[in-house]
Amino acid sequence: MFERFTLSARMAVVRTQQEARDLGHPWIGSEHLLLALVGEKDAPLPAFARLGLTHELCRAAVRSTVGGGSGVDEDDRDPLLAFGIDLDAVRERAESAFGPGALDRPAPPPLDGDEPEPRRRLLSFGRRKKPAERPALKTDSSHLPWAPRGKKALENTLKVTLEQQDNRISFAHLALALLTSEDKVIVQVLRRLELTPETVHAAILADLGQAA
Repeated sequence: MFERFTLSARMAVVRTQQEARDLGHPWIGSEHLLLALVGEKDAPLPAFARLGLTHELCRAAVRSTVGGGSGVDEDDRDPLLAFGIDLDAVRERAESAFGPGALDRPAPPPLDGDEPEPRRRLLSFGRRKKPAERPALKTDSSHLPWAPRGKKALENTLKVTLEQQDNRISFAHLALALLTSEDKVIVQVLRRLELTPETVHAAILADLGQAA
């Protein structure tokens, strides 16, 4: 199906990886696709501008809805809450004690040849030891997995394209595929921006009608 995507639509899908990484999420959901669409600078959808849907506001709404850098998909949050584990409360306490982004900072890699402290002191007694060099940090170039709601949004693009009687999946089709009442994350993100999926959907359709 990906071969039916226009270049701009393909680039939006690719950008979802970076949007997820910027938020510290180990998954790609429909919210990251929304951010990739709203963040388009070369050929943004006019409807987004008319509705005041900017990347900065949308990103803040996504962070408020699903959090940032928790390492846990939204689908896993309810079971954790059932056990009395509130991820937002845990993050708030950690950042209060250790500073903003404390949970997002990776632990420093171990030194080569690290040994228990008492033994290292005994071995170094009477001789000078060269300081150990820390190994270079490796960047993770692997692709993040798509969450079910992200996959569903991509699947919806084909349905939307057929409804519009088009042969190619465009940037606008990706946006329309996101705007369903079934995707509770998108609904919550737009609600924080005082919008609804229906409002944004109608605005995009209006643009497509004007362009036809």
